[in-house]
Formats: sequence, C-alpha cells, structure tokens
Amino acid sequence: MITPNAFSHVGLRAADVHDTVAFLEERLDATLRDRGDIARDDWEQDVRYAALDLAGTTVFVVHPTPYEAAGLVEPLEPGIAHYGIEVDDVETALDDWRESGGVLMEPFDLGDTRYAFCHGPDLTRIELVETPDGR
Repeated sequence: MITPNAFSHVGLRAADVHDTVAFLEERLDATLRDRGDIARDDWEQDVRYAALDLAGTTVFVVHPTPYEAAGLVEPLEPGIAHYGIEVDDVETALDDWRESGGVLMEPFDLGDTRYAFCHGPDLTRIELVETPDGR
C-alpha cells in the first residue's frame, strides 16, 4: 500500500492548451505558473503543457498526455486525464502495481522530478510524482 505525502495535481487533456488556459483564467481565476513543451527522444511527439494554480490546487493542462506521446495509449478525448500524488519513492510505490500489471508508463525523469503512470479503477490513471526535496 502507498502512503501518499500529498495530493499533487489534476491533469487535464485539452484539445487546445491555449484555449483551456484562457478559459480557466477568465472563468475560474486560475493563475498561470508555467507553460512550454516537453520533448523526449523516446516519445513519438512533444507534449504542450501549462501549469496553473486553481483554488489551491495545481492543474496541468496538456496536449497530448505523456502516455499518448510515448505511444502507450490511443489518443484520448479532452477531459480529466489523471490525478497526481506525491510519493517518497516512485519505484517502491510501483511494486503493488507491477504485481497486478497495472503500470501504464514506467518511471521517467524530467529535470529533478521522477514520474510514473498507473491504471486506477474505472479507467482512471494515477500519476506518481517523486521530487528530491518532497515538495
């Protein structure tokens, strides 16, 4: 069993990152923190993203999701793509999922943060997030 350190974020899969960010800023008073593209040699395409603060929660808006970009799932419809939880150690947290075949995307690093994606109930996806300082 995993004991999460904190709720990390909600990931939204957008048809258009710019339009979704504009909506969240205008209608829900979200504040843009960062935006850009994530490129990895082992992904089939780049991921456009934006990170926003919304009512005390981080919302990542992406197109496509990392697991789509890596070619692990068919293209997804826009909507809630996953939710993220912070853990001390992604590898240890994956032990239960590996036994049940529930790992969607093996761990990968972006900067100093480690990520992995797992299958949850009812076709949900869970992102495990490990930061070096537990932030």
